[in-house]
Amino acid sequence: MMWSVLCGLASTVFAAQDGEVELRIVHTNDTHSCVMPVNPNSSDTALADKGGFVRRAALVRDLRAEDPDLLLFDSGDFSQGSAYYNLYKGDVEVKLMNEMRYDAATIGNHEFDFGLDNMARIFREATFPIVCANYHFEGTVLEGLVRPYVILERKGVKVGVFGLGTQLEGMVASENYKGVTYEDPVTAANRVADELKNKEHCDLVVCLSHLGWDIDGLDDTELVPATRHIDIVLGGHSHTYFEHPEVLKDADGEDVYCNQMGKHGRYVGMLLLEMSPTGD
Repeated sequence: MMWSVLCGLASTVFAAQDGEVELRIVHTNDTHSCVMPVNPNSSDTALADKGGFVRRAALVRDLRAEDPDLLLFDSGDFSQGSAYYNLYKGDVEVKLMNEMRYDAATIGNHEFDFGLDNMARIFREATFPIVCANYHFEGTVLEGLVRPYVILERKGVKVGVFGLGTQLEGMVASENYKGVTYEDPVTAANRVADELKNKEHCDLVVCLSHLGWDIDGLDDTELVPATRHIDIVLGGHSHTYFEHPEVLKDADGEDVYCNQMGKHGRYVGMLLLEMSPTGD
C-alpha cells in the first residue's frame, strides 16, 4: 500500500476519514545542552525559565499516551551550552535523549566540539540512529556509526529520514573534524531522497537539516527549490522559530513543509499529517 499526504500539516487534530491514518511528528533542534530550564533571571526574557529536559520529556510522554506511534526527531546541536556538556561531554544529553526514545537525530556543528573520538563515544551510547547524508566518515572512528538515512514504519506508512549538516570549514576547529569529507548538501539530498522515494518506496521523506534558515551560505530556503522528493524539512542551526510551518516549492513545484523550533528547548514542534492510501 502506498500513501500520500492528504491535507498537509496542521496545528490541530483532524478526524481521519475511512482508510486514512494520522501521523504525528514531534521534533526538537538546537537544545544546546539545556538540561535544566533557562535561568529565570536571563536577560533573554523569551527564554527565561523555559525549557529543560524534564518538561520536554513530560510533554513527549503525554503525547505518546495519546499516540504511541508518534515519531520523535532532533535536528542537531543537542550539545554545548551548559556545564553539563563541558563536564560530561555529551553523556547527559544522549542518555536523556535515550530516555525520551528519539527515533533519529542528525549532527549539528557543536557535536564536533570535543572531536571525533568523543562523538564516537556518545554515538555508541545512543539508542537512536544518527543520520547525516553529506558528512562522510570513511577512515575515521565514526565510520559505521553514522548512517545517511533510516527507514521507519508507523501505521503502515513507510517513512524515510535522512540528515544534512552545515559546512564545517570556518565553523569547527579543523582538528575536530580531521578526515571528515563534506559533500554539497543539494547533491547529497537529491541522491538520498531519490533512493528513498524511488528505490526504497518510502511514502514520506523527512530531512533533518542543520543548514539553517535565511542565513548566509546554503540553507533550507535554497535547499528545497534545488531538490526533489523531500516532503518535510525539520530544521536547525539558525535558531529560527516558526509559529506555523513554512511551505516552499521544490524543483518539481511540489509543496515542502519546513519547520524549526528556535533554541534551548523552549519549544517542541509537532506536525500532524493525514495520510491517504493511493493504491497497492
